[in-house]
Amino acid sequence: MTHLFIAIGSTLALVGVLARSLSAHALLQLLEQRGKLDNFNLAADYLLFHGLALVGVAILCRLFPEAAYHRAGWAFVLGSLLFQGTVLIKSFVSIQPLGFLTPLGGFVLMLGWGLLLGAALQGYRTEG
Repeated sequence: MTHLFIAIGSTLALVGVLARSLSAHALLQLLEQRGKLDNFNLAADYLLFHGLALVGVAILCRLFPEAAYHRAGWAFVLGSLLFQGTVLIKSFVSIQPLGFLTPLGGFVLMLGWGLLLGAALQGYRTEG
């Protein structure tokens, strides 16, 4: 699972950097015309942050295989696909019937951070 999380996290971060670059150059005018530049950049930033978080989770999974850090990792993967994915798509096309996926993805990302906290606290309790 460690290598898979690192691969997915690296891909998310790469897409985040690429999206930020495109929004500053090739897509700038289009995104400004559509009024979606801020949303697009938010999704790009979240891709980068959660990609790095997933790499960190991979390291935690390797260091503490008995802990439940992998749950947070899967939440980051799913949440990123739902939240950042739909925000990026909505920057270009309307997906009204699937609009509920964006807040659902945001909730799953928050759940991931909560699961990370829970795994850390559980490890803290068993150490002491």
